[in-house]
Amino acid sequence: MRLMIYQILKVTLCIWMVSYLIIPKSVQAQELNLFSDKAITILANSGEVIYAKNAEEVDFPASTTKVMTAIIMMDHLKKNDSITMTARSIQEEKSNSQILFSEGEKLDRNTALKTMMILSANDLAYAIGQTVAGDMDNFVKMMNEKAKEIGATHTNFKNPNGLHDPDHFTTAHDLALIAKEALKYPLIIQAMGTKDAHINTSKQKNVYIFNRGKMFTNPYFLAGKTGYTDMARNTLIEIDEKDGQQIINILLRSSKPQYLTDIKLLDAYAFTRIHKETIIKQKDWKKTFKINDNLIQTKIKKDISFLTAQDPTTKYELKTKLSSFINEKYKNNGLSKNEKIGKVEVWSNNKEILQTDLLAAKTYDKPTFLTINTFLIAGLVIVIFSFLIYLNGNRKKRVYIKSRT
Repeated sequence: MRLMIYQILKVTLCIWMVSYLIIPKSVQAQELNLFSDKAITILANSGEVIYAKNAEEVDFPASTTKVMTAIIMMDHLKKNDSITMTARSIQEEKSNSQILFSEGEKLDRNTALKTMMILSANDLAYAIGQTVAGDMDNFVKMMNEKAKEIGATHTNFKNPNGLHDPDHFTTAHDLALIAKEALKYPLIIQAMGTKDAHINTSKQKNVYIFNRGKMFTNPYFLAGKTGYTDMARNTLIEIDEKDGQQIINILLRSSKPQYLTDIKLLDAYAFTRIHKETIIKQKDWKKTFKINDNLIQTKIKKDISFLTAQDPTTKYELKTKLSSFINEKYKNNGLSKNEKIGKVEVWSNNKEILQTDLLAAKTYDKPTFLTINTFLIAGLVIVIFSFLIYLNGNRKKRVYIKSRT
Protein backbone atom coordinates (compact mmCIF):
# COMPACT_ATOMS: atom_id res chain seq x y z
CA MET A 1 0.00 0.00 0.00
CA ARG A 2 2.83 2.38 0.96
CA LEU A 3 4.61 1.50 -2.26
CA MET A 4 1.46 2.31 -4.28
CA ILE A 5 1.02 5.70 -2.53
CA TYR A 6 4.71 6.44 -3.09
CA GLN A 7 4.39 5.61 -6.79
CA ILE A 8 1.28 7.85 -7.13
CA LEU A 9 3.06 10.76 -5.42
CA LYS A 10 6.11 10.20 -7.60
CA VAL A 11 4.08 10.27 -10.82
CA THR A 12 2.12 13.34 -9.65
CA LEU A 13 5.35 15.18 -8.83
CA CYS A 14 6.83 14.29 -12.22
CA ILE A 15 3.73 15.55 -14.04
CA TRP A 16 3.83 18.80 -12.06
CA MET A 17 7.53 19.33 -12.81
CA VAL A 18 7.09 18.63 -16.52
CA SER A 19 4.11 20.97 -16.75
CA TYR A 20 6.08 23.66 -14.95
CA LEU A 21 8.92 23.39 -17.43
CA ILE A 22 6.77 23.13 -20.57
CA ILE A 23 3.95 25.59 -19.81
CA PRO A 24 5.15 29.19 -19.70
CA LYS A 25 4.96 30.83 -16.28
CA SER A 26 2.71 33.45 -17.81
CA VAL A 27 -0.08 30.92 -17.98
CA GLN A 28 0.37 29.94 -14.34
CA ALA A 29 0.95 33.20 -12.49
CA GLN A 30 -0.25 36.77 -12.58
CA GLU A 31 3.27 38.15 -12.26
CA LEU A 32 5.56 37.53 -15.22
CA ASN A 33 9.31 37.40 -14.90
CA LEU A 34 10.03 39.85 -17.74
CA PHE A 35 13.48 41.18 -18.46
CA SER A 36 12.14 44.42 -19.94
CA ASP A 37 11.86 47.27 -17.47
CA LYS A 38 8.50 48.44 -18.84
CA ALA A 39 5.86 46.45 -20.70
CA ILE A 40 2.21 46.28 -21.55
CA THR A 41 -0.15 44.02 -23.49
CA ILE A 42 -3.54 45.29 -24.61
CA LEU A 43 -6.38 43.97 -26.73
CA ALA A 44 -5.99 45.59 -30.13
CA ASN A 45 -9.69 46.24 -30.75
CA SER A 46 -10.73 47.64 -27.36
CA GLY A 47 -7.52 48.75 -25.66
CA GLU A 48 -8.29 46.60 -22.62
CA VAL A 49 -5.11 46.15 -20.59
CA ILE A 50 -4.25 42.48 -20.17
CA TYR A 51 -0.84 42.87 -18.53
CA ALA A 52 1.21 45.87 -17.40
CA LYS A 53 4.61 46.41 -15.84
CA ASN A 54 5.62 50.00 -15.07
CA ALA A 55 3.42 50.88 -18.05
CA GLU A 56 2.72 54.46 -16.94
CA GLU A 57 6.35 55.39 -16.29
CA VAL A 58 7.98 57.60 -18.92
CA ASP A 59 10.96 56.42 -20.95
CA PHE A 60 12.52 56.94 -24.37
CA PRO A 61 10.80 55.29 -27.36
CA ALA A 62 13.74 55.37 -29.82
CA SER A 63 12.68 54.37 -33.36
CA THR A 64 9.20 53.21 -32.37
CA THR A 65 8.56 56.96 -32.76
CA LYS A 66 8.37 56.35 -36.50
CA VAL A 67 4.92 54.75 -36.13
CA MET A 68 3.53 58.16 -35.21
CA THR A 69 5.52 59.72 -38.07
CA ALA A 70 3.84 57.25 -40.42
CA ILE A 71 0.37 58.10 -39.07
CA ILE A 72 0.89 61.84 -39.63
CA MET A 73 2.22 61.21 -43.13
CA MET A 74 -0.76 59.07 -44.08
CA ASP A 75 -3.14 61.71 -42.70
CA HIS A 76 -1.68 64.49 -44.84
CA LEU A 77 -0.16 63.03 -48.01
CA LYS A 78 -1.80 61.29 -50.95
CA LYS A 79 -0.56 58.15 -52.68
CA ASN A 80 1.15 60.01 -55.52
CA ASP A 81 2.76 62.66 -53.32
CA SER A 82 6.56 62.54 -53.12
CA ILE A 83 9.03 62.81 -50.26
CA THR A 84 12.12 64.83 -51.18
CA MET A 85 15.42 64.23 -49.41
CA THR A 86 16.90 67.55 -48.31
CA ALA A 87 20.43 68.60 -47.37
CA ARG A 88 19.28 68.76 -43.75
CA SER A 89 17.57 65.35 -43.73
CA ILE A 90 20.60 63.44 -45.02
CA GLN A 91 22.63 64.84 -42.11
CA GLU A 92 20.59 62.69 -39.67
CA GLU A 93 22.37 59.75 -38.09
CA LYS A 94 22.33 56.82 -40.52
CA SER A 95 20.52 53.71 -39.36
CA ASN A 96 21.55 51.48 -42.29
CA SER A 97 23.95 51.09 -45.18
CA GLN A 98 21.60 49.25 -47.53
CA ILE A 99 20.57 52.43 -49.32
CA LEU A 100 22.10 55.90 -49.13
CA PHE A 101 20.02 58.86 -50.22
CA SER A 102 21.25 62.04 -51.84
CA GLU A 103 19.92 65.58 -51.81
CA GLY A 104 16.93 66.02 -54.13
CA GLU A 105 16.17 62.27 -54.31
CA LYS A 106 12.43 61.53 -54.30
CA LEU A 107 10.32 58.63 -53.08
CA ASP A 108 6.58 58.27 -53.49
CA ARG A 109 4.57 58.16 -50.27
CA ASN A 110 4.04 54.39 -50.08
CA THR A 111 7.67 53.62 -50.93
CA ALA A 112 8.77 56.06 -48.25
CA LEU A 113 6.47 54.36 -45.73
CA LYS A 114 7.76 50.88 -46.53
CA THR A 115 11.41 51.97 -46.56
CA MET A 116 11.15 53.83 -43.27
CA MET A 117 9.63 50.80 -41.54
CA ILE A 118 11.96 48.17 -43.00
CA LEU A 119 15.19 50.14 -42.52
CA SER A 120 14.13 52.46 -39.70
CA ALA A 121 15.66 55.22 -41.84
CA ASN A 122 16.28 58.30 -39.69
CA ASP A 123 17.07 60.55 -42.65
CA LEU A 124 13.91 59.53 -44.47
CA ALA A 125 11.77 60.11 -41.35
CA TYR A 126 13.19 63.62 -41.12
CA ALA A 127 12.46 64.26 -44.80
CA ILE A 128 8.88 63.08 -44.28
CA GLY A 129 8.45 65.62 -41.50
CA GLN A 130 9.78 68.40 -43.70
CA THR A 131 7.58 67.41 -46.63
CA VAL A 132 4.39 67.15 -44.57
CA ALA A 133 4.75 70.23 -42.38
CA GLY A 134 7.32 72.47 -44.03
CA ASP A 135 9.59 72.49 -41.00
CA MET A 136 10.31 70.24 -38.05
CA ASP A 137 8.67 72.42 -35.39
CA ASN A 138 5.32 72.20 -37.18
CA PHE A 139 5.63 68.45 -37.74
CA VAL A 140 6.48 67.77 -34.09
CA LYS A 141 3.49 69.88 -33.10
CA MET A 142 1.29 67.71 -35.31
CA MET A 143 2.71 64.56 -33.72
CA ASN A 144 2.03 65.79 -30.20
CA GLU A 145 -1.48 66.96 -31.06
CA LYS A 146 -2.27 63.54 -32.51
CA ALA A 147 -0.86 61.84 -29.42
CA LYS A 148 -3.14 63.85 -27.14
CA GLU A 149 -6.11 63.19 -29.45
CA ILE A 150 -5.79 59.42 -29.05
CA GLY A 151 -5.19 59.57 -25.30
CA ALA A 152 -1.39 59.32 -25.23
CA THR A 153 -1.21 62.15 -22.71
CA HIS A 154 2.19 61.28 -21.20
CA THR A 155 4.01 61.48 -24.52
CA ASN A 156 6.15 64.30 -25.87
CA PHE A 157 7.84 64.14 -29.26
CA LYS A 158 10.78 66.32 -30.28
CA ASN A 159 11.67 64.71 -33.62
CA PRO A 160 10.20 62.26 -36.17
CA ASN A 161 12.77 59.48 -35.86
CA GLY A 162 13.37 58.88 -32.15
CA LEU A 163 17.02 59.91 -31.98
CA HIS A 164 17.77 60.76 -28.39
CA ASP A 165 16.49 63.96 -26.86
CA PRO A 166 15.89 64.20 -23.09
CA ASP A 167 12.49 65.79 -23.77
CA HIS A 168 11.44 63.08 -26.25
CA PHE A 169 9.57 60.48 -24.18
CA THR A 170 6.50 58.26 -23.89
CA THR A 171 5.11 55.42 -21.76
CA ALA A 172 4.45 51.80 -22.64
CA HIS A 173 0.71 52.46 -22.36
CA ASP A 174 0.87 55.53 -24.60
CA LEU A 175 2.90 53.65 -27.17
CA ALA A 176 0.27 50.89 -27.15
CA LEU A 177 -2.42 53.50 -27.88
CA ILE A 178 -0.34 54.81 -30.79
CA ALA A 179 0.01 51.28 -32.16
CA LYS A 180 -3.75 50.81 -31.73
CA GLU A 181 -4.29 53.96 -33.81
CA ALA A 182 -1.90 52.61 -36.47
CA LEU A 183 -4.21 49.61 -36.93
CA LYS A 184 -6.66 52.00 -38.62
CA TYR A 185 -4.13 52.37 -41.45
CA PRO A 186 -3.74 49.06 -43.35
CA LEU A 187 -0.72 50.32 -45.31
CA ILE A 188 1.13 51.14 -42.10
CA ILE A 189 0.46 47.68 -40.67
CA GLN A 190 1.49 46.11 -43.96
CA ALA A 191 4.75 48.07 -43.93
CA MET A 192 5.38 47.13 -40.29
CA GLY A 193 4.93 43.49 -41.23
CA THR A 194 7.22 43.54 -44.28
CA LYS A 195 10.62 41.88 -43.88
CA ASP A 196 12.13 42.79 -47.23
CA ALA A 197 11.35 44.55 -50.51
CA HIS A 198 12.74 45.95 -53.74
CA ILE A 199 12.26 49.71 -53.97
CA ASN A 200 12.65 52.45 -56.57
CA THR A 201 13.48 56.10 -56.03
CA SER A 202 14.00 58.92 -58.53
CA LYS A 203 17.72 58.07 -58.59
CA GLN A 204 17.93 54.37 -57.67
CA LYS A 205 16.13 51.36 -59.14
CA ASN A 206 15.27 47.91 -57.80
CA VAL A 207 17.24 48.29 -54.57
CA TYR A 208 16.86 45.31 -52.24
CA ILE A 209 16.29 46.21 -48.60
CA PHE A 210 15.58 43.95 -45.62
CA ASN A 211 14.78 44.14 -41.92
CA ARG A 212 17.32 42.43 -39.65
CA GLY A 213 14.86 42.15 -36.76
CA LYS A 214 14.14 38.76 -35.19
CA MET A 215 10.48 39.51 -34.47
CA PHE A 216 9.47 37.84 -37.75
CA THR A 217 10.31 34.44 -36.22
CA ASN A 218 7.30 34.67 -33.90
CA PRO A 219 4.52 32.50 -35.41
CA TYR A 220 1.92 34.99 -34.15
CA PHE A 221 3.70 38.05 -35.56
CA LEU A 222 1.55 40.45 -37.59
CA ALA A 223 3.43 43.76 -37.49
CA GLY A 224 6.13 45.44 -35.48
CA LYS A 225 8.66 48.20 -35.06
CA THR A 226 11.93 47.96 -33.20
CA GLY A 227 14.01 50.77 -31.75
CA TYR A 228 17.38 51.33 -30.13
CA THR A 229 19.50 54.14 -28.75
CA ASP A 230 22.16 53.99 -26.07
CA MET A 231 19.87 55.89 -23.72
CA ALA A 232 16.65 54.01 -24.52
CA ARG A 233 18.16 50.55 -24.99
CA ASN A 234 15.96 48.19 -27.01
CA THR A 235 12.32 49.15 -27.55
CA LEU A 236 9.60 47.25 -29.39
CA ILE A 237 6.07 47.52 -30.68
CA GLU A 238 4.74 44.13 -31.73
CA ILE A 239 1.21 43.34 -32.87
CA ASP A 240 0.49 39.62 -32.70
CA GLU A 241 -2.51 37.61 -33.84
CA LYS A 242 -3.84 34.16 -33.01
CA ASP A 243 -7.18 32.70 -34.09
CA GLY A 244 -8.42 36.14 -35.09
CA GLN A 245 -7.46 37.67 -31.74
CA GLN A 246 -5.07 40.62 -31.98
CA ILE A 247 -2.94 41.95 -29.14
CA ILE A 248 -0.44 44.79 -28.94
CA ASN A 249 2.77 44.16 -26.98
CA ILE A 250 5.07 47.01 -25.96
CA LEU A 251 8.53 46.67 -24.42
CA LEU A 252 10.69 49.56 -23.23
CA ARG A 253 14.23 49.51 -21.87
CA SER A 254 14.80 45.93 -22.95
CA SER A 255 17.67 44.06 -24.56
CA LYS A 256 18.44 41.43 -27.17
CA PRO A 257 17.73 38.57 -27.20
CA GLN A 258 15.73 38.82 -23.98
CA TYR A 259 12.94 40.84 -25.59
CA LEU A 260 12.09 37.85 -27.80
CA THR A 261 11.52 35.73 -24.68
CA ASP A 262 9.45 38.52 -23.13
CA ILE A 263 7.19 38.60 -26.18
CA LYS A 264 6.66 34.83 -25.97
CA LEU A 265 5.72 35.16 -22.31
CA LEU A 266 3.29 37.99 -23.03
CA ASP A 267 1.70 36.12 -25.95
CA ALA A 268 1.20 32.99 -23.85
CA TYR A 269 -0.20 35.03 -20.98
CA ALA A 270 -2.64 36.99 -23.15
CA PHE A 271 -3.89 34.40 -25.62
CA THR A 272 -4.76 31.88 -22.90
CA ARG A 273 -6.97 34.46 -21.19
CA ILE A 274 -8.83 36.02 -24.08
CA HIS A 275 -12.40 34.80 -24.52
CA LYS A 276 -15.60 36.00 -26.14
CA GLU A 277 -18.19 37.54 -23.82
CA THR A 278 -21.76 37.70 -25.17
CA ILE A 279 -23.99 40.12 -23.26
CA ILE A 280 -27.16 39.68 -25.33
CA LYS A 281 -27.96 38.16 -28.71
CA GLN A 282 -29.68 40.21 -31.38
CA LYS A 283 -32.66 37.84 -31.50
CA ASP A 284 -33.20 38.22 -27.73
CA TRP A 285 -33.45 42.03 -27.79
CA LYS A 286 -37.08 42.97 -27.08
CA LYS A 287 -36.88 46.46 -25.60
CA THR A 288 -39.48 49.14 -26.35
CA PHE A 289 -39.34 52.83 -25.51
CA LYS A 290 -42.02 55.46 -25.09
CA ILE A 291 -41.50 58.37 -27.47
CA ASN A 292 -44.20 61.06 -27.62
CA ASP A 293 -46.61 58.71 -25.82
CA ASN A 294 -46.10 55.95 -28.41
CA LEU A 295 -44.30 52.66 -27.80
CA ILE A 296 -41.41 52.24 -30.23
CA GLN A 297 -39.96 48.79 -30.82
CA THR A 298 -36.16 48.77 -31.05
CA LYS A 299 -33.42 46.45 -32.26
CA ILE A 300 -29.64 46.10 -32.27
CA LYS A 301 -27.57 45.55 -35.40
CA LYS A 302 -25.84 42.40 -34.12
CA ASP A 303 -25.11 40.45 -30.96
CA ILE A 304 -23.54 42.57 -28.24
CA SER A 305 -20.35 40.60 -27.71
CA PHE A 306 -16.65 41.33 -27.42
CA LEU A 307 -13.27 39.81 -26.70
CA THR A 308 -11.95 40.24 -23.19
CA ALA A 309 -9.32 38.84 -20.86
CA GLN A 310 -11.37 39.68 -17.77
CA ASP A 311 -12.43 36.97 -15.35
CA PRO A 312 -15.42 35.05 -16.80
CA THR A 313 -17.38 35.88 -13.62
CA THR A 314 -17.12 39.64 -14.27
CA LYS A 315 -20.51 41.39 -14.05
CA TYR A 316 -21.68 43.65 -16.89
CA GLU A 317 -24.51 46.19 -17.04
CA LEU A 318 -26.43 47.42 -20.09
CA LYS A 319 -27.35 51.10 -20.25
CA THR A 320 -29.64 52.39 -23.00
CA LYS A 321 -29.81 56.07 -23.90
CA LEU A 322 -32.14 57.69 -26.43
CA SER A 323 -30.79 60.50 -28.59
CA SER A 324 -31.65 63.94 -27.20
CA PHE A 325 -33.33 65.01 -30.45
CA ILE A 326 -35.35 61.86 -31.06
CA ASN A 327 -38.68 63.21 -29.70
CA GLU A 328 -38.56 66.18 -32.07
CA LYS A 329 -37.40 64.00 -34.94
CA TYR A 330 -40.26 61.54 -34.45
CA LYS A 331 -42.80 64.33 -34.06
CA ASN A 332 -41.76 66.09 -37.28
CA ASN A 333 -40.65 63.28 -39.60
CA GLY A 334 -41.43 59.94 -38.05
CA LEU A 335 -38.82 57.17 -37.83
CA SER A 336 -37.41 54.90 -40.52
CA LYS A 337 -36.68 51.23 -40.02
CA ASN A 338 -33.07 50.73 -38.83
CA GLU A 339 -32.73 54.45 -38.07
CA LYS A 340 -30.40 55.19 -35.16
CA ILE A 341 -32.42 56.49 -32.22
CA GLY A 342 -29.90 56.10 -29.43
CA LYS A 343 -27.10 53.93 -28.11
CA VAL A 344 -26.58 50.88 -25.94
CA GLU A 345 -23.61 50.91 -23.58
CA VAL A 346 -21.92 48.01 -21.78
CA TRP A 347 -20.45 48.91 -18.39
CA SER A 348 -18.33 47.03 -15.87
CA ASN A 349 -16.69 48.30 -12.69
CA ASN A 350 -17.90 51.86 -13.41
CA LYS A 351 -16.17 51.84 -16.79
CA GLU A 352 -17.72 51.79 -20.26
CA ILE A 353 -16.57 48.73 -22.17
CA LEU A 354 -18.24 49.35 -25.52
CA GLN A 355 -21.28 50.89 -27.15
CA THR A 356 -23.45 50.11 -30.14
CA ASP A 357 -26.32 51.80 -31.96
CA LEU A 358 -29.93 51.47 -30.84
CA LEU A 359 -32.16 51.21 -33.94
CA ALA A 360 -35.86 51.52 -34.72
CA ALA A 361 -37.19 48.01 -35.40
CA LYS A 362 -39.68 49.24 -38.04
CA THR A 363 -40.94 52.38 -39.74
CA TYR A 364 -43.11 54.74 -37.70
CA ASP A 365 -45.01 57.53 -39.46
CA LYS A 366 -44.97 60.88 -37.73
CA PRO A 367 -47.75 61.05 -35.14
CA THR A 368 -50.95 62.86 -36.15
CA PHE A 369 -53.55 64.36 -33.87
CA LEU A 370 -55.53 61.15 -34.29
CA THR A 371 -52.68 58.81 -33.43
CA ILE A 372 -51.65 60.86 -30.45
CA ASN A 373 -55.17 61.04 -28.98
CA THR A 374 -56.77 57.93 -30.41
CA PHE A 375 -58.35 56.69 -27.21
CA LEU A 376 -59.37 60.14 -26.06
CA ILE A 377 -61.06 60.91 -29.37
CA ALA A 378 -62.71 57.50 -29.55
CA GLY A 379 -64.04 57.93 -26.02
CA LEU A 380 -65.26 61.42 -26.79
CA VAL A 381 -67.05 60.21 -29.94
CA ILE A 382 -68.75 57.45 -27.97
CA VAL A 383 -69.89 59.91 -25.28
CA ILE A 384 -71.20 62.37 -27.87
CA PHE A 385 -72.92 59.63 -29.84
CA SER A 386 -74.52 58.24 -26.69
CA PHE A 387 -75.64 61.72 -25.67
CA LEU A 388 -77.21 62.29 -29.09
CA ILE A 389 -79.04 58.97 -28.85
CA TYR A 390 -80.24 59.94 -25.41
CA LEU A 391 -81.47 63.33 -26.62
CA ASN A 392 -83.13 61.76 -29.62
CA GLY A 393 -84.82 59.21 -27.40
CA ASN A 394 -86.18 61.91 -25.06
CA ARG A 395 -87.42 63.97 -28.01
CA LYS A 396 -89.33 61.01 -29.43
CA LYS A 397 -90.73 60.27 -26.00
CA ARG A 398 -92.04 63.82 -25.63
CA VAL A 399 -93.58 63.73 -29.12
CA TYR A 400 -95.29 60.45 -28.27
CA ILE A 401 -96.71 61.80 -24.98
CA LYS A 402 -97.88 65.00 -26.68
CA SER A 403 -99.66 63.02 -29.39
CA ARG A 404 -101.51 60.95 -26.76
CA THR A 405 -102.82 64.01 -25.09
